[in-house]
Amino acid sequence: MSDLVRRTLQHQPQLSEDSMDLDRAVNQVDLLKRKVILPRFEVSVGFGPAPGFRLMPNPDTTKSDTVRQYAWGEIGPTFGTDINIAQPLNVGRLRAGMVAARANVRLAIAELDVHRSDVVKDVLNYLFGYQYATRTRVMLEEASTRLDSVETSIQTKIDNDDEDASQTDLFNLRIGRYELEKSLQEAKLGQKRARQGLAFSLGVSDPDSMRITDSLLEPLAELPGIDTLVQALAHPDLRRLSAGLDAKKALVEVERASLGPDMFIFGKFSYTKAWVYNRNKQNQDVLVTDPLNSVSGMIGVGMTWHLNFWSQLGEVHRAELEWQQLRRKEAYARKGLESLLRDAWLKYSSLGERQISAQKGKDAAEALLHSIAIQFDVDPSKGKDMIGPYKTLLDFKNKYWETIYERNKAALDVLQASGKLLDSPVLGGPFLN
Repeated sequence: MSDLVRRTLQHQPQLSEDSMDLDRAVNQVDLLKRKVILPRFEVSVGFGPAPGFRLMPNPDTTKSDTVRQYAWGEIGPTFGTDINIAQPLNVGRLRAGMVAARANVRLAIAELDVHRSDVVKDVLNYLFGYQYATRTRVMLEEASTRLDSVETSIQTKIDNDDEDASQTDLFNLRIGRYELEKSLQEAKLGQKRARQGLAFSLGVSDPDSMRITDSLLEPLAELPGIDTLVQALAHPDLRRLSAGLDAKKALVEVERASLGPDMFIFGKFSYTKAWVYNRNKQNQDVLVTDPLNSVSGMIGVGMTWHLNFWSQLGEVHRAELEWQQLRRKEAYARKGLESLLRDAWLKYSSLGERQISAQKGKDAAEALLHSIAIQFDVDPSKGKDMIGPYKTLLDFKNKYWETIYERNKAALDVLQASGKLLDSPVLGGPFLN
């Protein structure tokens, strides 16, 4: 059983899909670190053509200096780069954001545990259904073999004109065999359907290729008392609620922090250079006199302040309402889960009493059949007298194993309601360590 649960947790297709939510929550924490903790660093680089220029006499003859004129016939390459660096300084918003992000990770873990618990419960229900059907099939096939022996004995007596057997006895036996064969067909159908469900949960394409070792139904070990289960209540919904409260509270702090300005340290650097032969020949100090070449930079402290206060105050109020709403749910969540646990325990306990009664009835039917079988060994003509008690024994055996099946499923309901389905030693756990 434990191997089946572990394989389900590893290969169930829906769990593989659900685990992506957890991966996204973890990635969101890393993304927030990169966005807020690490500085913003942007580099822009460009290349293009640049015209040359000539120094020509000033057209104003009253002046003796020269002027620049572009020479479009002398094209050369130009290079430009722009670098911007900004380091955020909003520590309060960062801390609140990290608290919210980490709470979202815990929320995703709790939700994944809920899905894991549901999937494992379904798989174990399939397994118990398969075990019950197999147990029933074995019981009915054994009964069919015994009835074959009795039918052969009656037929032989009829053929020998034995007064201890009649056609009526034979017909009654064959009528009873119809019900037996019908139940046997239903048991085989139950095996196939349960095997199909197990194959999907385990990611097996061919259900007939599976080999199930523990194929016969057996009662699970007794669960701890209800007081112990209530005291150790660890339902994933409680963890999900706790993580949700932390996330909502942190979002309130994030919204409040957004009311103030965004502070940051910034730095800028810009450089442009062009290469043209005529420019380099006629102009030695290109960084000063060249109209295209330039270098500049600055560093300082800056801020961005969003002045739409009414909208931001509305977001703060909305976040506070969502947090308060979730806090009210916290007041009754545990009591509600305890109530569900106690209800599941009552059903489990009632089935335990029914199991004891079914066991007593089965033992009595076995004792009755055994006493008649002793008479049959002494007097073979008593074979027909075994049919009624044997049918009674089969009926009580079926009731007993049906009770075991129902109680095993009720045990899963109790473990799921207590949040211990993936941790309980009753099922061979814990499974997530």
